[in-house]
Amino acid sequence: MNEKNESNTSNILDYASFNRPCFGERVSGDKALIDENNGFILLGMIDGLGHGQNAYLISAQIEKFLRENWSADLKKTLLQLHEHCKGTIGAAVGLGVLEINTGQLSYTGVGNTVIRVLGKQSKRLPSSDGVIGTCMRTPVIHKLNLTSSDILLLYTDGIKDRFEIEDYRSILYENPKSLVQNIVRRFGKKHDDATCILLKYKK
Repeated sequence: MNEKNESNTSNILDYASFNRPCFGERVSGDKALIDENNGFILLGMIDGLGHGQNAYLISAQIEKFLRENWSADLKKTLLQLHEHCKGTIGAAVGLGVLEINTGQLSYTGVGNTVIRVLGKQSKRLPSSDGVIGTCMRTPVIHKLNLTSSDILLLYTDGIKDRFEIEDYRSILYENPKSLVQNIVRRFGKKHDDATCILLKYKK
């Protein structure tokens, strides 16, 4: 099993990701993408259809395209990605762009990726039905403002969706690298790839 853990720290943010393949597979069809540029940070969650080698290849293709082409204009980015992926098996993709200094988050997604905020008021932003590269409605951009006490989570459907702070109280104070590993290991589904991104402002 090929698990992958990445973490980083900027002057303002702490964030990390963790990815593990489903039971019996050597590679994961999920990808987590975190990329900072000019005061913005892109958070990308990619879930190639199915699992195994074919899902891994399409998610790697999407990750490469996004690293080279993303902008704060998420609608434009997602439409370009959809065109780029036509003829492939496709994927579910969720994209968030955070303006670091203001805390404004924009999000759009297609398929079954999840984005949530845990804090004083829990929030969830919806993704649209569809598959990138196959069928997609016009992207809808959702916005919210993160506060210093909020924890932002993105994850694939390989993680049980309905867990709350009450199910894992140490989520409020553990470091992001440990948190993403523990979320996947506690709430991940064995027979699916499972990936999580966590981001929060430094106190």
